[in-house]
Amino acid sequence: MVQVSASLLAANFAQMERDVQRAQDAGVDSFHVDFMDGHYVPNLALAPSLLEALAPTTELPFQVHLELSNPNELLDTFGSFPADMIIVQWDTCPDPLACFERIRSRHARVGLGLLASTPVEPILPLLNQVDMLLLLGVDPGFGGQAMHEEILSWLAQVRSIVDRESATVTIAVDGGVKASNAAKVVAAGANVLIMGSGLFDATDMKEIVRTLKDLKS
Repeated sequence: MVQVSASLLAANFAQMERDVQRAQDAGVDSFHVDFMDGHYVPNLALAPSLLEALAPTTELPFQVHLELSNPNELLDTFGSFPADMIIVQWDTCPDPLACFERIRSRHARVGLGLLASTPVEPILPLLNQVDMLLLLGVDPGFGGQAMHEEILSWLAQVRSIVDRESATVTIAVDGGVKASNAAKVVAAGANVLIMGSGLFDATDMKEIVRTLKDLKS
């Protein structure tokens, strides 16, 4: 079944607890949190302290996406924060296995983020070392962008390779996912949809989530 993760980058920062409750009541499976450093992407966003504040307000898991230039260093300096999964970008990890080990030492699952320009073949040896591949459907750094159309053919290629290798990794798409294109994204191979403005700006969030979960992956 398709899973839906609510991206808190699109929530109302002044009403974050309210929006977390809205999304939970609507039936989302998890919350997606982007940490941005102003270096890897030209934006600053969110921080570990946000998770510490929100964790008591929900029983749902948090996926933390480190859009940072030096995740290895920061994983060692961050205090404890309640992440079920930590996602790092492929192009920021010169030693991905060491980075994955740091993540698992925090009792978190491992996600690997890929830009649309990323060749898939070099990551083949890592497929059984990660729990999720996160494919970015937009240029990283800002919410509310339209999905690049070429993402669908790239997604289908990644899905084909994952199936060929009999890997158990899930495939998520983040960026530009809307109710209007979700069926195409799922048909191309995604089984986790990360939604921001398409979810929080919806008049009926519960209906959006129900429709997405009814899609056949």
